[in-house]
Amino acid sequence: MKSFSDNFFSKDNFITTQYDYNYLKESQPSCHICYNVNNQFIHIMGVSIISVLENNKEMNFTFYVFTDSCDRENREKIRTLAQKWNCRCVVYILNMKPFEDFHIKVSRFSRITYARLYMPKVLKGKVKKYIYLDADTMCVNSIQPLCHLDMNGTPMGAVSERDSAITYRADFLKLKSGKYFNDGVMVVDVNSWENASITEKAFSYQNEPRERFLGQSQDVLNLVFDGANYHLPACYNVYDGGAYDQGDSVFIHWTGRRKPWQMVLTDFDAQWRKYNALSPWPTITNILPIKKPENYHDFQQWGRYQKAHGNMAGYFKGIFWYSWLRIRYKLHI
Repeated sequence: MKSFSDNFFSKDNFITTQYDYNYLKESQPSCHICYNVNNQFIHIMGVSIISVLENNKEMNFTFYVFTDSCDRENREKIRTLAQKWNCRCVVYILNMKPFEDFHIKVSRFSRITYARLYMPKVLKGKVKKYIYLDADTMCVNSIQPLCHLDMNGTPMGAVSERDSAITYRADFLKLKSGKYFNDGVMVVDVNSWENASITEKAFSYQNEPRERFLGQSQDVLNLVFDGANYHLPACYNVYDGGAYDQGDSVFIHWTGRRKPWQMVLTDFDAQWRKYNALSPWPTITNILPIKKPENYHDFQQWGRYQKAHGNMAGYFKGIFWYSWLRIRYKLHI
């Protein structure tokens, strides 16, 4: 296990720049929501923020964005969002050097995912509790019960993974509890987190070989908690873009390869596009995946979905583009 110097976890070592866009008009308490995202996915996060605001108009919100960079255009759009919806958006630009010894499991992923491990250090003394959301989540219902949830002093609450994923991942990580949660939606009790030294315990898994893990921050947090987290109802993290919706969903989470900004298959995909159209960022209009070689898997998924819903013409169309783009991808043409 890695050890750290006394001042390693100081905010000066992690935060390089802060931007605060405060357009709150009322003195009522805010619900606090955090994201970690890199610059190219800030527009995706923006849709998630809009979905929260549109489904909770009676509430005040402060959003905290932890990122490795945020260009001038994205900062201006975040400011515009805060002004239009009368909320507060605080952007923290992180020094990524303290995260460099965390493993990267898949090359296309970023170490910014590990920022969620450090958030309580920044927010201690400012907020008692916050909700963490992945950028590819969408709110479709009131989150008031979640904002007022009493976790009985437990540092963090999250939704359990599906049974098949629990068996596979818990066994792989050798978790004694046999439990495994998804960290895409979390409720964090800041003082309890700090008192339990969760950040320090999580960072101690730096320098571990990536072969020890199946994922990134999620595996690290599951190793730290090993089933001792608060277990949220499934409606707060509905996987695979709402495939498991029971009519009571609060957060839809696109956990698989398919994303609503790549194609529109379901009503939830279409709903995401509506929030995108309300946001300060450009409106995405393509229904089919964009016909680029690297998107060949998306066309396979599109085709299979059409077939499952009785649209054989759509199935053949999807498989044609899957086959042609896959050939181009493999031949680099």
